[in-house]
Amino acid sequence: MSFPISRRGAAGLLTGAAAGGGLIRGVNAAGGRSLPEDIDQWTQDDKVMALAKQQGRTDEGRVIWRFEGIIYGFKAPASPVPLVRYSGCEQQWWEPKGDGSFVRYNCLLTYFRDLDTGEVLRSFTNPLTGETTEVKENWSRSPEGQEISKRGIVNPLLDQAFPDFYAESSVDDFRIRLIDGTVTFWETAHRPKEIDIEPYSQDKSFYAPFDEIADPAITSARTRGGAYIIMPSFANLGMTDPSQGQVLWHVEFYKVDSMDDVESVYLDAAYADYGDKFETNPKYDDDLSRLGVRLKQMGYL
Repeated sequence: MSFPISRRGAAGLLTGAAAGGGLIRGVNAAGGRSLPEDIDQWTQDDKVMALAKQQGRTDEGRVIWRFEGIIYGFKAPASPVPLVRYSGCEQQWWEPKGDGSFVRYNCLLTYFRDLDTGEVLRSFTNPLTGETTEVKENWSRSPEGQEISKRGIVNPLLDQAFPDFYAESSVDDFRIRLIDGTVTFWETAHRPKEIDIEPYSQDKSFYAPFDEIADPAITSARTRGGAYIIMPSFANLGMTDPSQGQVLWHVEFYKVDSMDDVESVYLDAAYADYGDKFETNPKYDDDLSRLGVRLKQMGYL
């Protein structure tokens, strides 16, 4: 792995101020600067700092993202049909590096919910396919971490498995604009062709106040955003093959202060299913992430 560490001997939960949520105020541990109002004048170092402050934080600690949305199923030329709601939480543990880059470790848990009642689903009958499936929550942890640097956002497993994949990647790949006091960050997801499945597409847009991005005393900017994801199939909801149609995800997400800002219905399920591990830093896991397992099975690691 790119970020080796002794895991079992370390505590998994952060405590005190470092375990707080996203809206942090304090001295920027990475030595931030006041950014020019003209984004065209931003250096790559400026963009990395802004990206870290928008995506997470520039000092060490946890960030909590709440997200929710609707999954649609469709088969052209018919219009998309709403299938389920979903809600989730992604926790990120951030660490600044001395060279101006950052590493984050992600823990994501998504529950699928009934469109009308909001009840957490354990089974689902797909109106497009007629298939009834056991619905499994999406539980994903990344002990390998991700690097945020002048190279952009880099997954060390993909960097190891496909050494040329990030050869041309740069923080400049993000479309960053300033509109009426708001900095917008537009990110398009890319995956190596060896593991890509068509049709797949994902775009995210993040929005944060320029005053908070530019202020060196603020280590984490208030941020929200939205995204879409197109997937060729989704067996979890009874669509096992692209011939049955595709899936379109719509999501909106918010960086929040604490778990108090996450829905109680979601948290009740999360703690019942995963207990204390729900709020434990994946950095200390002994197992590979799901991506790591897949790459290893395919012979790339």
